[in-house]
Amino acid sequence: MGTSGSQQVTWLTPKVVPLLVGMLGSPVSVVHAQASKPPSFAVVDSARPSDEVLRAYIHTLSFLSDHISSDQRMLDPAHSNLILRLEPVVDNYLVTEPQLRVAGRITARLVNRGADSISRFALEPKGTTYLWMQYVGGYPRAVLISTDSTGAIRRRVPVRVSPETLDHPRFIRQALSRLWTDSTTNTMVVAMCAPCPPWGWCRADSLGTAAWD
Repeated sequence: MGTSGSQQVTWLTPKVVPLLVGMLGSPVSVVHAQASKPPSFAVVDSARPSDEVLRAYIHTLSFLSDHISSDQRMLDPAHSNLILRLEPVVDNYLVTEPQLRVAGRITARLVNRGADSISRFALEPKGTTYLWMQYVGGYPRAVLISTDSTGAIRRRVPVRVSPETLDHPRFIRQALSRLWTDSTTNTMVVAMCAPCPPWGWCRADSLGTAAWD
């Protein structure tokens, strides 16, 4: 992700349980959904845009919390007190790959329903983490934007994203977000609707193994 001056971002190979970012098809459509106005900035990194500008953009977004579009579960059986709610942006399925190559977007949010922090998803107690997607150097990247219970931005965590080769319908009719259990690690991961070529899932680590340089 571009940074000002001589700064560059180093994207490290994920070594931990991934955060899955993908897209789901459904015969049910979101009524009269229109793509929201794109943000006034193209990328999110460790220094830009300002927290004030980023927070103003977040306030323009609407999220789906109905039981079909969103999902809520405990993190895993060993942490039953950690409850996550995953909600997609209303129009995230209308955002195209070419649009993300011009400027990124927030596609979903993770809501912490408990009083304990969940560092894996950059979640403050009773806080919310927003997932920002963009392209850097021709590759999809993501940033976890962490806010506290008052909505103040606390940190920005870059995460690596990589496409998966799973069959998927090309026509996305509804924004969906889902919490899944990874079959190989039996640990909770997140799947959500987002534009990602080639019509498959995107995968990003949820522990922030990517680093700003």
